[in-house]
Amino acid sequence: MSSTPTFVRNQGLDILRGIAILLVLINHVEPSVLPGLPALNGAVGAVYWRLRSIGWSGVDMFFVLSGFLISGLLFKEIERTGSLALGRFWGRRAFKIIPSYAVLLAVLAWTGATAWLDTSSPTATVTSLVQHGLFLQNYLEHNPNGPTWSLAVEEHFYLLLPCLLLLFSQGGITPALFERRVLTSGLAVMIVVLIARCYHAWQSGVHTEDYRLSHFRIDSLFLGVLVQLLARRKHPIAQKIIAHPWWALAAAATLIAPSLVMGRSHPVMFTIGFTALGLGYALVLLVFSQGFDFRKPALLGRLLARIGTWSYNIYLWNFFFTGLPLGGYSLAQGWLASSIMHPLLEVIARGVLFIIVSIAVGAIFTWLVENPFIKLRDILLPASKQQPNQADPVS
Repeated sequence: MSSTPTFVRNQGLDILRGIAILLVLINHVEPSVLPGLPALNGAVGAVYWRLRSIGWSGVDMFFVLSGFLISGLLFKEIERTGSLALGRFWGRRAFKIIPSYAVLLAVLAWTGATAWLDTSSPTATVTSLVQHGLFLQNYLEHNPNGPTWSLAVEEHFYLLLPCLLLLFSQGGITPALFERRVLTSGLAVMIVVLIARCYHAWQSGVHTEDYRLSHFRIDSLFLGVLVQLLARRKHPIAQKIIAHPWWALAAAATLIAPSLVMGRSHPVMFTIGFTALGLGYALVLLVFSQGFDFRKPALLGRLLARIGTWSYNIYLWNFFFTGLPLGGYSLAQGWLASSIMHPLLEVIARGVLFIIVSIAVGAIFTWLVENPFIKLRDILLPASKQQPNQADPVS
């Protein structure tokens, strides 16, 4: 690999995480998460639904960002050692991801907030545990645990990418050949996945849960790998984007804009739309990682960066508040619903409360679960002293 250093943790990437999780939270300001939320009509309703619609694309931003960061870690190890320690990589990923996820599953099962754990028979119980323990719920379940489908997509990527990179690095090949293999395979994945989505939409139509399937969504993660590779090589395309950040963001806005009016199951969005979203967020990623100087961000930037560090647990928990025994939160939502007569003001007030509580709960579980296990991970599976401190991607 080239000697260009891979990206270290910076405020720009955390700010991007914060923006992504806020988009997801805005998307969840809707009746299934906030029961009794009034319907908004007319121009105000149109604006509300457009904002909610673009919110779902925050997951695509996370996909591109995760591919970028994970591949940076793996490229650095190959550059340093000529190989990959797969067990060590997967072990460190497990310490990052599984504890918070296991706590969520335990709480959901204990409270009955979702029906993911089927205890009707020993076989059903084991099947439920295997499906969610092996991150197969996006294929084998009908969305009992909401947003965890995207976690499954990322886990499948974490299993696949290191194996591919290890294969590509065998045989004492030159750095240039390794990079060509990565670039070629990444482009091939994107093309094959796009063709697969188009063929599926043409042959079978787009069904409600098709967007959750890994083989239809993993291209955005591989796009993050390509962005990392181009940035590491200081490729002229990447340098031009970085040199003109506002033009890049304008192009990104154009690519992302269709999500304002189309959902994930719309045939156009499901086919070329997901590819356009990935490209748009790839531009945003390059700008936020290198195009702007975030070493001393303003107050809003610091706040977004802090929220970004809690985003994994915010993402895990926010969708399930309705079914959890959060008495004070439920009372506050009920009081706002009964006290505010104007529909728009009610939506704003209840949405703001939902977002604040989501952030607070995410922060608490980050401190109580995620951070202690990361410290334990660094004791049991320490990072190489030669490896820079990189940001962990949100899952």
